[in-house]
Parts: sequence; structure tokens; C-alpha cells
Amino acid sequence: MKSKSVIFFVIIIFCVALIQSCSSTKFVPDGEYLLASATVKSDKEVVPVMEMESYIKQKPNFKTFALFKLPLFLYNLSGKDTTKWINRTLRSGGDPPVIYDSTMLDRTVVDMKRMMTNKGYLNATVTPIVKLNKKKARVVYNIKAGEPYRIDNYKIAVSDTVLPKRNLPIPSELLRTGRNRSNLTMNIDSVLYRNTLVQKNSLFDLDKLDMERDRITSILRRTGYYAFNKEYLGFEADTTPGNNKVDLDLTIYPYSERTQAGYLIETPHRQYVIKDVELLVDYNPLEDGSVNEYVSTSVYERNGYKIKYGIRGEYIKPDIILSNCYVIPGALYSETMTSLTYSALSQLQILKNVNISYTTIWENDSTKLRCVITCVSDKKQGISAEIEGTNSDAYLGVGAGLGYLHRNIFKGSELFNIKLRGSYEAITPDFTNFDDNYFEIGGEASVTFPRFMFPFLNEDFRRSIHASTQFNSSYTFQRRPGYFVRTVLATGVKYIWQDRRLSLNRHVFDLINVSYIHLPKNSLNQDFLNDLTPAARRYSFEDHFILSTGYTFSRSNVASPTRRGQPIYSLRASVETAGNLLALAAKLTGAKADELGSKQIFGTNFAQYARGIVDYSRTHQVDEKNSIAWHVGGGLIYPYGNSKQNPIQKRFFSGGANSVRGWAIRELGPGSYYFIPASPTDRDNFYYHSGDIRFDASIEYRSKLFWIVELGAFVDAGNIWTIKSYEDQSRGFFKLNQFYKEIAVAWGLGLRLDFDFVLIRLDGGWKAYDPSDQPGKTRWPIKDPFKFNDNFAWHIAVGYPF
Repeated sequence: MKSKSVIFFVIIIFCVALIQSCSSTKFVPDGEYLLASATVKSDKEVVPVMEMESYIKQKPNFKTFALFKLPLFLYNLSGKDTTKWINRTLRSGGDPPVIYDSTMLDRTVVDMKRMMTNKGYLNATVTPIVKLNKKKARVVYNIKAGEPYRIDNYKIAVSDTVLPKRNLPIPSELLRTGRNRSNLTMNIDSVLYRNTLVQKNSLFDLDKLDMERDRITSILRRTGYYAFNKEYLGFEADTTPGNNKVDLDLTIYPYSERTQAGYLIETPHRQYVIKDVELLVDYNPLEDGSVNEYVSTSVYERNGYKIKYGIRGEYIKPDIILSNCYVIPGALYSETMTSLTYSALSQLQILKNVNISYTTIWENDSTKLRCVITCVSDKKQGISAEIEGTNSDAYLGVGAGLGYLHRNIFKGSELFNIKLRGSYEAITPDFTNFDDNYFEIGGEASVTFPRFMFPFLNEDFRRSIHASTQFNSSYTFQRRPGYFVRTVLATGVKYIWQDRRLSLNRHVFDLINVSYIHLPKNSLNQDFLNDLTPAARRYSFEDHFILSTGYTFSRSNVASPTRRGQPIYSLRASVETAGNLLALAAKLTGAKADELGSKQIFGTNFAQYARGIVDYSRTHQVDEKNSIAWHVGGGLIYPYGNSKQNPIQKRFFSGGANSVRGWAIRELGPGSYYFIPASPTDRDNFYYHSGDIRFDASIEYRSKLFWIVELGAFVDAGNIWTIKSYEDQSRGFFKLNQFYKEIAVAWGLGLRLDFDFVLIRLDGGWKAYDPSDQPGKTRWPIKDPFKFNDNFAWHIAVGYPF
């Protein structure tokens, strides 16, 4: 076996060497050079390397996995006769050689020097070093940064003739109709200096200074200065203090406007007050023309608001519209309130294409604004259909779903959704044998209200968050031949919300979720039943209730507008507890405990446990086509009170497309557990491959190849354990001095097809370290890569694993 593993890795090394050694200059004309590399070397890390290399005007052919130029290799495999389809195919799939262009050197040097100057390194030098050898050119841009300039003194000059009002209102995101907080003011100098980005001894960074201009512009545009923009802000830098010190003054220029005679005059900046707000909630610019031509069928007016309805009538309640409008008549203009209004109205399911515009009005020598908000109504109803392939335990299957939705079921933009789904999976060699294969069918229905339906919440809090309340119910019928038949009926209420200004955070509070799991009499296979312990039968394969409450917090910067090339991260943490109310009810009713110490409600068992899960992932972009992603996560569930073991639905599994990919799903663990057949006809029981503790860690290198094709290489580690020493799972018990020896490791390669709207993933994983230590098998299957039946698993999935 050792010789086979050597052969396997020799083949891999040979393939890499072949790609590297294949003539990369095959299509490079005589007298020209292939740009083999272009790198940046700097004596100081001013910016990250990836950002530094983005200023290189001519880049070489990219490397797959940052190791070898596979697309160039494919291109060079083609022949020169382009009439042959194989040559055209190879060329379209590969990349042509990048021919060295010396004129790009000067352009790169100019951009890099400008970048260094912008970062405060005014005396930096950039020297390109070019090495030409055997029709290949290698370029190194050598940067000598020198000493940076730093800010010594910073002053914001505010003239009374430019901003005559010396006090600014404190920006409040919670203003409401009829409430006036104009008395909450602060001196303008204090407001502008507060949270400044320019600090003493900080680098003379022009990008940071531009962000300071944005910050001050935002403050003024949130406090009534509608016509203000960053072009009215300018910096004056004085380097005469010496020693690379800079004195910095920020000046606010007066407002410029052109008179009717065509003269440009300068005036003080003015604050604007919202005079009134018009909402056209059934406006279609293609049919209605301009806003002034809009013909309304009914008008609703209140406190300076005017809602105009079109041909669809009052299809959405006025209170719903106004509760999502933060632009307030009589209040100072606020850019933040405008953004909040746009976001809130856009999140109503029945509305789309929201637009907000302002018109200036002069009234008694004061400047006012008329706000016009237009919305295009979406289709009330829709039907969706989906079909998907499934792959688990090395078996293939198919699933399908049919859904119906109504976006305005109660005229308040409530979303009603109903869906029917079914799946069929071949667990026998005969895909057409319906009786012996896995089958599942079910349906779910939900109504989501676009507000927090909870008492005792004040109006300020309700308006500060984007919230929804969801009522849901579902029913599922599952038939797994050779194991069981069961039905699951569930219903619940959950709250979902995000802070309107910190939208990276998402909260889900499951107020109540009730599940009833029913296993009809004689639905369990007798052999499967006999293989279970009494506790396993009682808590997982008899009728039982799960009444739970939970909370989930998630945060991701994927859609953050301020990410600016930073790594993408995602955090998800949840806690859940079940059975406490039912335990209290059992105690109050004097329910008797059975031989296992458990009580019943309505003659039915109920689960009692506490469960927690944490998962974190991060993706670092290496270059335009290569990235490294990693993930670490874990979970724990602890049974107590009425439960001695956790129900199978809430326990953890390991292996599969999103876990340790060298094992099929429900094949790994817990701990060093392995199946010992008592007879040749015995089969492994999936229940014993479940646990109460989960740990997963993965790292994956992703490399875009060509068109929609992407490659991946990964290493996974993890396992599950039981929190108690259960009967028939004794090798799965978590021990502090043992668990680290039971962390399984796998490695593998993946092929991905990225269609933008969906990513199809095919991963093949090899076992590297197997903690089960089965007799006759090695703990290090990495030495037997050709033993595919025992040491390899393949997975088809949708989306990345993390």
C-alpha cells in the first residue's frame, strides 16, 4: 500500500511539473518576451501586497492555486491550425500569453508614486527592474518609501459668513410626526471635531483626508444642509514646520449659485425644512409620464403627508406607508432620514423601484423642500417551481417543490407563502423500486408581517429597526425503508429584525416552536428497533413533543458598502432551549415518571434540552482569481430534566458535503466509534453516528480557471462526540484528555460551476486521518489514496460549504 501512495503523489508531482515545464513561450513571437512575473517589493508595508499589485498596469498570466499557469498551459496545448475545433476549444478555454510591453512600466511607476504620495510618503521612489532571459521577462517594482509626512496641527475653519448658525441640531434617527427635538443642539465646532478621522501624528494620508471630507459633509447633510456637498470643503497643507510635519487647515467655502443674469455669487449655506411629503404609491413612469401628470383615484392626507393612490385603489394601508416613512414635514432635511425611508419602503414586499426626490421652495425668505416619493407596485401573486438533485450516503436522488406567494394578503404588505415539496432518493441499486427507496413529501405555510407584533414596545424602538413577525406551520411525511416511517407537524412564531443603521447584524427570536413527531405503530423496522437501546427508542423513535424557544444572531459584511477589499466574514451563533414549559405543566398536573425517569404530557413524551451553535468563516482574496477561505464551528446540546438523551432531530452529525468531506454524511464518529457487525447480514445504524458535541474546521483554496469553471483544494477536520457515556456509544464519549486524538482529517479537490445565480459544486474527499482505529484498518488512510471504496467520498452540492 505504501508503494501505491508513493505512486499517487508522484503522479500529482509529475502533472504539476508537466504543466510548469511545457513550453510557455510557444506562441511568443521572436524578439518578444513572455511576461513571466510582475511583483512589488517595498521596504515598508504601506498597503497590503494585493492592493499594491493592483497598480501594476500589465500583469502576467494568472496562476491556478497561485502555483502554476493552467490556463496558459491549456492555450499552449493548442496547435496553430485554428480551423480545427480542438485548437479553437483549447484557446477559448485558456489564456493567450501576455507579451511584455515596456511602455507599461512608466505608467505603473506614475500610479505607484501617486499612491505612495496619497499615503503620506511624498519622497518615495519607484524603480522598475527588468530581467530578460530565454524569451521571458520578469519585472520587479522596487519601492523605497522614505520617511512619511505626519500631521502636527489640524484646524477646521468655520466662518460666520459661511455657516451663520453656530449651533447644529443633534442628529436623531428617531424623530416622529408631532415630536420636535430642535432644542437638542450642540456648538458647530464641537459637532465637527467630534469623531474626527484626522489625529495629531497621524499619517498625511490623502485618502483619509477625503474620508474626513465625507464625514463632515454627512454631518451637515444630516442637519438640514440639503445643498451642501464635499466640493465645498478644501484642505490647505503647510509643510514649513519641517521634520516631515504638516499643519493642516480645513476650510468650508461659501455656497455658490448663479443668478438669472448669469453671474456667479457666493452666499452663506442655508438649512432646509421639509414643507410636505407626497407619496405616489402606484406610480409607473412608463404609463403615467412625469410626476406632475400623475392622475390619482384617491388621496389620503395627514400631518403634512399626502398619499396618492392610482388605478389599483387603496391597495396598501396608509398606516403601513407612513410607519415606514422617516421624512417628516416640519423637520430639517436629513440625508439619513432619506436613506432610512428608501430602505424601509423598499423592504415592503408589495413595493419596488422606490425613488425619493426633492424640490426647493422659497417661502418668506426661508428655504423649504417638497419631498416626492414614488413607488411602483409589484405583482400581488406569484408561483415558483424548483427541482434539485440530491446526493447523500453515496446515493442519488431528486427533489422538487411548488410554491405560491401573495405579497399583500391583508393590504399591509404581508407575505403569505405556501409550498409543497417532495424528494425521492435511491438507497438501493434499483432507482425505480419505489417501495424500497427513501421518500419524503410535505408542505409548509407562513405569513410574514412587516412589523414587530409584540406589546410593550415604544414607538422609537419600533422605528429604529427593520422588523418582521412570522407565523409558520409545516407538515412532513418521511419513509425510510428498513428504518422507520414518521410524520412531523410543526408550528411557531418568530421575530426577525435588523438595526436600520447597523444592518450587518441580524437577529431571529423564535418565541415558540412546537413540533409533534409521530411514528405510527409498526412503522419501525424490527431489526432496526432491536438494534436501538431503550433510551434511544424512547427519546428519538417514539411519539414526542419538542416545544422550544431560541435566539440566533448573525453578522456578515458581504453586502457592506464600506468593506473596500477587506476579507469577507460571516458569524452565526444560536441558543435554544426546549421542554421547560412542558416540564412545569407536568409538575403542576402531578404527572408520574416512568422507568427511565421521564414524564409525559397528554400521554406523550417531551424533550428537554439546551442547545448552542457557533460558526465563523472568513474569505481572503489572494488576487483577482484566487482566494483562501476558512471556517471553524462547533455545537453542544445537553439533555436534562425530562430527557436522558437528546432527540435524533437535534443531535449533530459529521461527514458530508459541508463537513469533513472524506466521509459520507452520518458516517463519521462519534469519537472513535466504529460499527462492529455481529453477523455478516448486520448493517450500520445511522443513529449511532450522531452526537451531542460538534467540531468542524476547514480551509479551502479557490481558484477560478476559465468561463464558469472554478477549482478548489481543501483540508477538513472535525468530529462529533456524546456528552454522556451512552450504551452502545461508549467510544464516542467526549474526554478532555482524548478528544484531540479523535479529530478526523480529510483532504480533497473540487470542481465548481459558477452560474452567478447558483454555484454547483462537485467535491471529492480522501480520508487522511481516521480516529476510529478499526481492526485491520490504518489510522492514516492518506497512505492508501487508491483504496477508493474505503477512503474516498464524493459530494454534489449547491453553493460553497462555507
